[in-house]
Amino acid sequence: MRAAALVSLVGRDLRRSMRTFWVAALGIAAGVATLVFFLGLAAGMRAVVFGKILPLDQVEVIPPESSVGSVLSMLGARPPGIDEAQARALRRAEGVRLALPRLRLAFPTSGRGGRAMFGRDVGSGEIPADGVDPTMVRGDLRPGADFEDPIGRASNRPCATDADCGAASGEFCDLVSLPVSGQPRPAGHCSPPIPAVVSPYLVEVFNGAIAPAHGLPRLGDLLLRQAEGLILEWDLGRAGLGAARQGTPRRVHAKLVGVSPRAMDLGVTVPMAVARRLNREYASEDAATRYSSVVVYLRDPSRMTEVAARVRAEGLEVRTRGAEQMGLLATAVTVILSLASVVTVLVAALNIAHGFAAMIAERRGELGLLRALGATRRDVRLLLVLEAAAIGAGATALGLAAGRAAAWGCDVVARTRLPDFPFKPDTWFVFSGRMVLGVLLFGVAACVLAALRPAWRAAKTDPAAALSGGVG
Repeated sequence: MRAAALVSLVGRDLRRSMRTFWVAALGIAAGVATLVFFLGLAAGMRAVVFGKILPLDQVEVIPPESSVGSVLSMLGARPPGIDEAQARALRRAEGVRLALPRLRLAFPTSGRGGRAMFGRDVGSGEIPADGVDPTMVRGDLRPGADFEDPIGRASNRPCATDADCGAASGEFCDLVSLPVSGQPRPAGHCSPPIPAVVSPYLVEVFNGAIAPAHGLPRLGDLLLRQAEGLILEWDLGRAGLGAARQGTPRRVHAKLVGVSPRAMDLGVTVPMAVARRLNREYASEDAATRYSSVVVYLRDPSRMTEVAARVRAEGLEVRTRGAEQMGLLATAVTVILSLASVVTVLVAALNIAHGFAAMIAERRGELGLLRALGATRRDVRLLLVLEAAAIGAGATALGLAAGRAAAWGCDVVARTRLPDFPFKPDTWFVFSGRMVLGVLLFGVAACVLAALRPAWRAAKTDPAAALSGGVG
């Protein structure tokens, strides 16, 4: 049978038989709509939660946590930490793409700044901070951004205020001790600000929680670029919860030079040399030489268990922030909802099988006439399978459109009805081309498989018996 004639017959038969199949087609469309909706939601959740908040491709390696170790360190014993030999072993471990040592500032700090941008200073009684190797964040900064310890460039001229250092010099007056109300300002020295970076996570928290609570503007792309160069007054060795065990509290200046995903989540990140120098001044020599943690980036997230075993073999611990557990939970929920959608499609496909059986019984004489006019068994099978494929394609396309429309409606409601919060996405759904194609093929395949048995039986019908009304 020629292709044109075959297509013409398929179109004619579909127009005649849609009353038989429209209920089953709607069932397939409903199943496909729910399937693509949940798959898109799962992909969107992974893109936001596991791409930004809880990345699945990284773990934080920390020293063994124990209350005994904490008590001994308070009594002057060597504090827990990760030495350079252990950090090198982590870098060489199989499955590790990158190991990023971090050195936490082991003394209290506080700070304030932002008057030029917000009209008033924004500050915190406690500012967590750590140091990283400058090469780790340099690729995230704009060309020319300086992320090195500025101590070697300081003029160290005596000063009492920032004006004494001169605006053109780029230096600020760092006070050797904090000013006390009612007393003369202490003497200081001129020094460039310490470069600092913050994480996108902190920007999201600021936009979603801090800015609305204090009536501050959100940091969009434009304001974020303007914020680069923001000067922070940074009090070292003294904060709301106490003071450092050694060293003289003083006020220095820090300068925001960019945003990097490798900065600490809630706080500021400075060059490693700065963290070492300040820890040596305000904490201890061990605090300046032993890393507080190492962030390990995996080549493949599926190898997290293997890498975690190697970490524990080194006498260290793994802190994943619940990413692995959240990933398993998300996968389980997605599988359950998707299976419910698949069952809906399969039940609708069974209805199509029954519909084809009834339709073939009604068209038995017509199919016998086709055989008598020269159509082969293969032609009859192909005719019926193409009809099933056309029904499946149409119903699946309708389901895909309905699923996408439902997702769009949810996004509109989320944008207009939900308040802003950290990491609120522009869309909650991700529909990849591979996912859409897979769902389309699944819907068509379900209908074709359901029609195969009725089509095979129809092709075996004897033309003479069918035309005479007998049993073939």
